[in-house]
Amino acid sequence: MRKSVPLVFAIALSPALAARAVGPPEPVWPNEGAALTLGIPNFRWAGEWPATPGNMSSYDIQIARDEAFRQVVDEDRIAAVIRWYVPDKELAPGDYWWRVAGVDAGGRRGAWSAAREFSVRPPERVLRVAAGANWAQVKETFAAAASNTPCRVVFERAEYRLDPGEDREFIAFAKADDLIIDGGGSGVTFTHPVSLVHLANCRRVMVKGFVFDFDPPAYTAGRVVAVDAKGGTIDAEVLAGHALPDAYPAFARDTKGMVVTEADGFAMKRGIPLVVEHKGVERVEGRRFRFRFERAKTASLLSAGDIYILDPRWYDAAGGHGAGVFGGEDIIFYDLTLRSAANECLGSFYSDRHAILRVHLERKAGRALSVNNGGNNHHNARTGPWIEGCLFENCGDDVCHVNGYAMAVAEQPAPNKLIINLHQPYDQFGKEANLDMRPGDRVQFFQRSTGSLVAEARVVSAVPQEKAIEVTVDRDVKGITAGRLMPAKGLGYAAQGNAEVTEVYNASRMCNGFVFRNNIARNGRRIGVLAKGDGGLIERNTFEGLGGGGVEFWNSPFEGLAAENYVVRGNRILGCGRLDREHAAIWATIFKSGGDRLQRNLLIEDNEIRDFPFPAMLLRDVADSIVRGNRIIGGARPARATKAPAKPIVMENCGGVKSDKNEFR
Repeated sequence: MRKSVPLVFAIALSPALAARAVGPPEPVWPNEGAALTLGIPNFRWAGEWPATPGNMSSYDIQIARDEAFRQVVDEDRIAAVIRWYVPDKELAPGDYWWRVAGVDAGGRRGAWSAAREFSVRPPERVLRVAAGANWAQVKETFAAAASNTPCRVVFERAEYRLDPGEDREFIAFAKADDLIIDGGGSGVTFTHPVSLVHLANCRRVMVKGFVFDFDPPAYTAGRVVAVDAKGGTIDAEVLAGHALPDAYPAFARDTKGMVVTEADGFAMKRGIPLVVEHKGVERVEGRRFRFRFERAKTASLLSAGDIYILDPRWYDAAGGHGAGVFGGEDIIFYDLTLRSAANECLGSFYSDRHAILRVHLERKAGRALSVNNGGNNHHNARTGPWIEGCLFENCGDDVCHVNGYAMAVAEQPAPNKLIINLHQPYDQFGKEANLDMRPGDRVQFFQRSTGSLVAEARVVSAVPQEKAIEVTVDRDVKGITAGRLMPAKGLGYAAQGNAEVTEVYNASRMCNGFVFRNNIARNGRRIGVLAKGDGGLIERNTFEGLGGGGVEFWNSPFEGLAAENYVVRGNRILGCGRLDREHAAIWATIFKSGGDRLQRNLLIEDNEIRDFPFPAMLLRDVADSIVRGNRIIGGARPARATKAPAKPIVMENCGGVKSDKNEFR
């Protein structure tokens, strides 16, 4: 039974409170009598309990073995910005009941909803993988499962060493429903980087119980043994067990390095830039290699004993994702350990209610990284993901980034009609998604060059054409600049984008209802959580030794747009902010800053920020939010690479933001 937050029981409401009380929430799923394949279902309800920063209600949920709720197996409390729930452990096969109640801002609970009965019934068909099975035999079992769902694939617990040959996907399924892939605690080591999981348009799939690794890992790293500041070179001895820098084309293609210090748990070296890119490498002798930098003074950033890492994006590994989910819904990753991944590790596109539970991105002893790129990158979900009980250590970029991709208008045939190309430069899911515009969706039009929201509208209809989608909205939209988001110079300049073209965001597909709770994120290259969307909960996490901040809200050139109705509470942000860049332990802004206040309705409370260079909290372009009860301890050394003053909390271009009972030591 989960006991992370004590529940408050109320026998009766006072007359004054009863007059204001909202009715009980309405259970939506599982509905009465539902038979569920997976032992980790999601629960959804409709409710209208207040979710404003100054009056933040909650929902209590209970799951029991009996209708009288005497045998409760799971219970929890969720801030009212969230109206769904995922247990952090499997329910055993059998019958269950669930119910939900609203809790007001004072902790007084209202009436329970009607209880709904459901059952957990795992697939009866079981296919087994024997210890000692090779790559071909495992893939044959997966193929048999794909044509015989519902199904469970169960590995005999063992250590598997697999040679993928020319294949680049391990657990790979398309349009598969009601499927469980159970590693049973097995270790699987690959002799070449592959995509560990690749699921396309699947529903109700669980992958659990594996320890994944590559031998050698997908990156390489060397300990600096000599620095020639005048000549602009360093010599590094490649760490044992790592591939040499001339072993794979990926190392030569991607020359962006990072610098970490072993004494700090392989965290980013303090005061270092995000990227230290080399301009050539040559073998000196044995495992000693010499790296040359374009500017001689760059070499002086490094010192003997530092670890210089090359962590390329392996685009030949099924798009580079460690575990990628493309479309579909109700995909669960549970009890997994990943000790290497060739690019973004846990990624999803247009995948709803994706749950990542008890997953460890783990730095193996003797290594400098767990995964090459970000730990989590999730795009364009209508609901989710839900991430809980995980360890994310030594990631090569952001620990978690959720957002919606930018689109652009190709033409505007009428004031309320838009033609949007199906192929958008930053949308990585493909034409079949049709950009998923639905009637009722909220569409935002944003001008990055001015930081202003040009317009908002609701979709009335969306009609896919051969190469575009015609979208009709409920009002005339003025002031749009049509065109291409990507400059003519091509993909290599994608990070800059084209700020003059109006960006279009589907605010109904921006990873809304995102939950990140009870996780540990440490020693990653950059940010703990970088979030956007409508409705989010980031609570009771520990962020430690990160290069950037713990929680950040801002729009990159092609991933946005802003955070609305978010609760950030009970987090510990310790010793982060190691990079030489503008950031804060908790940071919100809009690019271009100084325009519209699009970060809205944020509740930032009861967080501890320790040893972060001031400002520890930097809020720009924020409206109608509350910052209260936070503790900022230490970290008063001068800020680096920032325009903000060196104060604990800085607010600029904010409106209706209240700061109360924050503590500074």
